[in-house]
Amino acid sequence: MRPLAILIAACVCCLGFEQTWIEQYAQESAAAGKTCSAKDYGSCRDHLLRLVELLDGRTDIVYRLAKVEASLGNQKAALDRLSTFSKSGLTFVDPVSDPDFATLKSSDEFKVIAARLKTVREPVSGNKLFLTLPEKELIAEDIAYDPVSDRFFVSSVRHRKILALRRGGKTMEFVKEGQPNIWAILALRVDPKRRVLWATTASMPEALGYNASDDGRSSLLKYSLDDRKLLKRYDLDIDTKHALGDLTISTAGDVYVSDGYGAVYVLDHKKDAIEILIGKGTFRSPQTPALSPDERRLFVPDYSRGISVIDLATKQSKLLEHPQELSLGGIDGLYLKDRTMIAIQNGTDPPRLVRMTLDDSLSRIVDWKTIESNWDGLGQPTHGVLIGNTLYFIADSGWDRMGDNGAVKPGATFESPTIRSRPFAP
Repeated sequence: MRPLAILIAACVCCLGFEQTWIEQYAQESAAAGKTCSAKDYGSCRDHLLRLVELLDGRTDIVYRLAKVEASLGNQKAALDRLSTFSKSGLTFVDPVSDPDFATLKSSDEFKVIAARLKTVREPVSGNKLFLTLPEKELIAEDIAYDPVSDRFFVSSVRHRKILALRRGGKTMEFVKEGQPNIWAILALRVDPKRRVLWATTASMPEALGYNASDDGRSSLLKYSLDDRKLLKRYDLDIDTKHALGDLTISTAGDVYVSDGYGAVYVLDHKKDAIEILIGKGTFRSPQTPALSPDERRLFVPDYSRGISVIDLATKQSKLLEHPQELSLGGIDGLYLKDRTMIAIQNGTDPPRLVRMTLDDSLSRIVDWKTIESNWDGLGQPTHGVLIGNTLYFIADSGWDRMGDNGAVKPGATFESPTIRSRPFAP
């Protein structure tokens, strides 16, 4: 390389082209896999420590760290990590049957951990059945409510439509299946004041009639609640892939939309145009945004990580602080009222609903508990809608019957999704 080129390269580095946490995550994950497989436990631990920091304390990394500490003979460190894991309420592994912990199993600390894990496998439920949806293969994604007409709306990924439901169970197709350029329908939100139903649509292989040539296309849709007309669609550019998934609206009528490929968008009601609020790099897979009560901050969960708090004035973001045993990865739906927040986690084992209490500044979770988990019929819950102090949420959506390739898993059968209701706050 010529001296001038070297100088230019050095200046580029100095100008701050730093790696995002997403890029670091990919590198550290690969390095951890390589060193752990080679039983280079010292290096493996270093990479896992970096991963647990990058992923906001995600519990699967905590468990891997416990295994490595045990392999290194660090019994106290291993037990500390296992204790954190056992308090998480997640049961994707069983340390009792894991040979890596053979030397720990006779300790009193390990027996406490084993007993705690046995308890968290028990069913937790406080919901009531509200409605059973009339079709089994919907892959029901989101639910919204219009207080004026007293109707619920449910989106279907597989059949590319929106159902309108009355409390007694009467159902109609608000948006019918098979309309051109309407792909899988994902998020829904009602703006009752302006008589609008907002929806997102994205081309996905899980939807019937999927055309690979449309892959990566996505739009925000604006429907009239009163006559079902499509008032306007906001198409994203097609130079890169998009998957507008989840959204929320402000009292002023602004729409905040997450893109599963990493960005968060806003549709300013005055400009009537969709723009990037947070570009790629902050999120790997952003999910349902939730506005603070004063609407100055936006809480956005990342499916791979935790919950970030965005200051809407400065567009600066930071991770929401939380107890170390609370794993905030795998969140799909997120809802906030006053200081109470409920997350629907379907990227965890088991899937669950978690209720959290935030401090007065809404910058830290001070308390939490699992409120729905381990009961027949929960399946993969997806999203909910808050009406007063009642949360209505979708259970047994059908997503767990779909394979990674977008096709139904061999031998899988669908059950009718249900809408469940439960108190939002104690």
